Amino acid sequence: MFHTDRARLLLLSIGFAASAFAAAVMSVAYSYLTFQLSGKASIAVVASAFLVLPLAILVKASGAVLRHRSPKVVLVTTNIVTIASYLAGTIAIMSGFISVPFLLLMALIAGVGQAFIYPAWMVLLTQTAPRDQMEEVNAGLSAWWAAGAVVGVLAGGLIQGHLGPAWLFIVSSVALIPMVLAVMIVRPTPPTDSQTPQDEPAKGRAPTIRQTLSYVRRTPVLWSGLVLLVVNELVGYSLLSIMPALANEVDPTPETYALLMASFYLGLFFVDIWMHRVHRHRSLRSLIIIAIVALFTLLVLSPLLGQVPDGLFKLVMFMIILSPIGLMVVVIETFYESAQQVGGADEGHVPYVLALFSAVGAIIGTAGGFALAAVIDISSVFIALLIAGLVWGASIIYIRWARHLDHVDSIATE
Repeated sequence: MFHTDRARLLLLSIGFAASAFAAAVMSVAYSYLTFQLSGKASIAVVASAFLVLPLAILVKASGAVLRHRSPKVVLVTTNIVTIASYLAGTIAIMSGFISVPFLLLMALIAGVGQAFIYPAWMVLLTQTAPRDQMEEVNAGLSAWWAAGAVVGVLAGGLIQGHLGPAWLFIVSSVALIPMVLAVMIVRPTPPTDSQTPQDEPAKGRAPTIRQTLSYVRRTPVLWSGLVLLVVNELVGYSLLSIMPALANEVDPTPETYALLMASFYLGLFFVDIWMHRVHRHRSLRSLIIIAIVALFTLLVLSPLLGQVPDGLFKLVMFMIILSPIGLMVVVIETFYESAQQVGGADEGHVPYVLALFSAVGAIIGTAGGFALAAVIDISSVFIALLIAGLVWGASIIYIRWARHLDHVDSIATE
């Protein structure tokens, strides 16, 4: 059982969906609760930053750990530690200890775990999935992740609204168990004849961050992926950190926040269909251009919805517009995830390339979140959405001028 690639990927997908469910439930605690307790969009961004900045701070440590430890060991260990921290958080909240500093501390602990989980997960995928199918595998996993996230954020909104924050931690700790079991059961694909022991990278001195960045700069596909990651984190995924402020404008309840987040994640669910059906008729390059143009259009037009009277109609309209935004964001992410997994010829650099991408994404995503939050605190969330759209519009001009998309189609033929 679980000896075929399909069976192994199915089991990992189920665990991935369960972990997405847990992360989405906890987003209600980290983002929504901190915003409600503080009343500032910037504080909600701080919580998001604590979840991702350890990726940047521990970039070299995570790469070194993966060079000497299997990704299975790293994933199991860090997930168990995360479960223990959630249970400790449950005890603290039930004892009456809940505040913004407490939630920020819990977010930081989870972020340290994520600094090791994300690169380890990416390496495990390269050891499990066929190398020439990474684009399709990543798209499929995005759909599984979206399914877990949609259910998770809806559940989180209901839990917070009816049971209280302690149950957010309880449910999330239980939801992480399937991922631990999946990783423990799955065995990586045995190496082919072309992957002899002589081909394995020597476990010598680790490259510096500058050396890794230089390697990425010399590899066209990796460099293109890094550029798109910067834009996507700056004005793509950073939109999630301002979602509490948007929910507050529409209807300040945890259920409204959950519905808006679920709408964004729902778009991710359709990325597998998009990549399989549309990709048959269009190149990956054209898909990326379509995604960027769509993001520019949707975000620039979204402030018009701010003029709609508050109520159910306004909520429904934002839900409708957030789904394609989520879809296009993950279409771009699918490319640069595949690029960092198969874009380089030197296998010895893979853990460090993954760690570098994680670090850059964490720093840029945090900067983007703070920039949008500053706009919200000074003006409004609708102006922040407009600015995000204008940045996407400028990015397409730069990316085409700099010819960053000339090499992206090589991913499909690797």
